[in-house]
Amino acid sequence: MPKAIQDWVLAFGQWLYDRNGGWAFDQPIPKVLYKYCVPKRVHVLRDCSVRFSQRAVFEDDRELRPEVAAFGTEEEIRAYMDFNPWGRSLPTGLRESVLRLILTVPGWQQKVLHSAMSGFTASDEFAVFCLCEESNSNEMWKAYAATKGFVLAFDTSHTAFESLRNPGKLGKITYSDEPLGTFIGSYGPDAFFRKRAKYAFEREWRIIRAIHRLENRGEQKGHAVLVSRFDPACVLEVLLRPESTVENKLRELFATDRRYEHIELRHVKLAE
Repeated sequence: MPKAIQDWVLAFGQWLYDRNGGWAFDQPIPKVLYKYCVPKRVHVLRDCSVRFSQRAVFEDDRELRPEVAAFGTEEEIRAYMDFNPWGRSLPTGLRESVLRLILTVPGWQQKVLHSAMSGFTASDEFAVFCLCEESNSNEMWKAYAATKGFVLAFDTSHTAFESLRNPGKLGKITYSDEPLGTFIGSYGPDAFFRKRAKYAFEREWRIIRAIHRLENRGEQKGHAVLVSRFDPACVLEVLLRPESTVENKLRELFATDRRYEHIELRHVKLAE
């Protein structure tokens, strides 16, 4: 279980939030978000549970740990030292000397940044459930549904969606190959909602949740399978393409499982 967040860290986070006018990921949520699934994932509906993926299972080693250019600006470092009990305990002269060392001596920004990144463990304490704002993306069908799978449509406005959204944070991904500006100013929540530009086709929204709040269902390929249950009432519909191989299984499930009697199958064609 991750350590409790110290009060001064929360206060500094609030300072950043107020300064930035909010977090970049905190955008108006689409009424419907979609989950692309391979054919063998029909059990997701039967079990009413979805997998949250920890950083180790992603192909990109920058997942939840994007690159960052510098430790901090003068304003950020001053604020950080004002909130941090260690910084507050330093005599004024020594605080200024530390600040000037980081800001003016070549190499010190990177030294302090490396130390901060080495001690950053939060990215390994959370897992991710990925969704997409696009219902019929050719690239997503190929990459995440093996073309022959299916797509779950989640109604984010339904009260039942809260069982999937909380506890946790739902936000929109920003795509860029540029490093984040500073560790102090950007390596808060925004770092968890940023990916490289090559993944922009995913048009991703994601739910971040602490690993200790997820159910461990054993291991797969050396990694824990972490899942969260969801309320079937928030599933709006299921999308299929002509190549999908699971239509009969889904129709049988919906015909025999009263939890899904409201569900319709919708056929979609190759996007133009």
